[in-house]
Amino acid sequence: MNSRSFTRFIALLLAGCVTFPAQADDPVMAEKSSVQAAFLYNFALFTEWPSLPENAFSFCVLADDHLLEALASLKNKQMKDRPILIRRIESSNQARNCQILFVGASAHQSVKDIAAQIGTDPVLLVADEDSAAMPEVVILLREQQNRISFKINRTEASKRSMTFSSKLLRLATQVY
Repeated sequence: MNSRSFTRFIALLLAGCVTFPAQADDPVMAEKSSVQAAFLYNFALFTEWPSLPENAFSFCVLADDHLLEALASLKNKQMKDRPILIRRIESSNQARNCQILFVGASAHQSVKDIAAQIGTDPVLLVADEDSAAMPEVVILLREQQNRISFKINRTEASKRSMTFSSKLLRLATQVY
């Protein structure tokens, strides 16, 4: 990974709401979703999977329509030489076909079921941090003082044979 890619990553994180405009009714929620979409896109850039499907790179969302709208701008882009597919999933048994799966706050109670369905499949499980502990999640997004940061659970990532760029690990507020 070169310094140009890293600079682009930082720029996208800082300007996520400009890069990924959402069409939500609530401008605050649209901005938050746009920034989250930028984070997910960049997590994909700086994560290595043991293998990827030939046909598409899937960003999946469970229970977060605002984020789904924000991710829609990625439909005509490529990730790791594959077209990006944006998918809404309705249940944990659809999770195995995702490369990145974001679980919205209203579905946090399903995280254990999702993790059980995924098993050791290389799915990057991402969620918003809330008061409940979710040890199965690989990356937790956290909003604090109008900023979004993230924590990385390398133990869960290694169970799924995924690794992260050292540059991404340095940006995390916590790696465990």
